[in-house]
Amino acid sequence: MLPAMRRLLVPLLLVLVLLGGFGWWWYQPERVIARRIVALFDAAKVEDTTSEISRTTRGGAIQGFLAPNVTIRGGTEETQEYLDGPQSRDSIVANYTMAAKNCRRISFETPEVDEVTVTGDTAQAKARVDAIVEISNNQRPADGILNLDMEWKKIDGTWVLSSIAWKETAR
Repeated sequence: MLPAMRRLLVPLLLVLVLLGGFGWWWYQPERVIARRIVALFDAAKVEDTTSEISRTTRGGAIQGFLAPNVTIRGGTEETQEYLDGPQSRDSIVANYTMAAKNCRRISFETPEVDEVTVTGDTAQAKARVDAIVEISNNQRPADGILNLDMEWKKIDGTWVLSSIAWKETAR
């Protein structure tokens, strides 16, 4: 009976070691932040087929990703007037809800996280995303690759965006 148990224990131990290694890798702060970045862009999408009710929830969908205050830098001269500098989470959520309701679509495709560096409860991240913001009159205030520099902070056990700067480049 002992050799039969040994044959069962070796594969079981191997599976447990593999699961433990995967769990350790999955919960590394760098991996958590990379997943949060991708999830933020997914939550912020507004397709042209999105219902009016769903559009009103877009601001709330991004709320959990934001620190109480977020510093924003970048954008066009038009958007810098409204966005540049520190913004409260509530203000960002309200403005994003309004944008989602009044635009034709907001699209974020193929987000790529290039680098995440964690120092204690603060992390610096560099990412890229193909973004299109199309308003009702077919104008596109954003239509290109956004190169992002982000700062994330761990507040109450959750990584939240505290600062973002971007520069748009052509595809």
